Amino acid sequence: MLAVQQIDRALKRLYNIESSHCAEDFLIFHKPIVSLKNAGSKDLSGALFIRGADSLLDDPESSLDLGIYLSSSVRETLHNFHLWVSPWSVEQLNAFCVACEEVSHFHYLLYNVNKSRPISQFELELQGEVDKFVLSLFSHFDVSSRPQEKFEFLMSQLFEQFRLISSLEESQRRRYLEANCFARRFVQKLKKYFSETHDFSKIIHQTRRFYQSDLATKMSSLL
Repeated sequence: MLAVQQIDRALKRLYNIESSHCAEDFLIFHKPIVSLKNAGSKDLSGALFIRGADSLLDDPESSLDLGIYLSSSVRETLHNFHLWVSPWSVEQLNAFCVACEEVSHFHYLLYNVNKSRPISQFELELQGEVDKFVLSLFSHFDVSSRPQEKFEFLMSQLFEQFRLISSLEESQRRRYLEANCFARRFVQKLKKYFSETHDFSKIIHQTRRFYQSDLATKMSSLL
């Protein structure tokens, strides 16, 4: 799928990820029957399914089986990704963001596993929220035209105009809302580079530093 390929490449370039694993190779088209952990979009139209250690926090080096699930509606919208023109429709933006989140979860999990660093579902969700904003920002618009207006539009769409499905457990709702809140704080810090100086190199530097930091460091910078 072209959209997943391009998101995969964009994330690898953004974070200098050296990995032979390509997200497209891990796409699955049906949710697994067996019960697996997952990190997913807020409406569960996408998810990273993880089968392996009982707890990623306890044993980050355990063997893992991974699968990236995108719903049929998301796949249908992404099918003609190569024909999209800017600005995208809300439906296109939402589908792109779902794919971004799941590819982000996939690579960030592997990144931490390779460093033998424990990782929680919350941290996967937090990074996914950041990544979908940054990739949407540089993919959705010609950012040289009316940058502040476009930045605020994406802030509204990704951090305010979302819904949580009613079937979520309370712990899941809390995790999604907290990840959204802290990701918004980080993104807000990027605004000065984007709207005032157009210094994209600083945006990239800040996002890379955030990506590479452990959760305690990330949270201390956002409190």
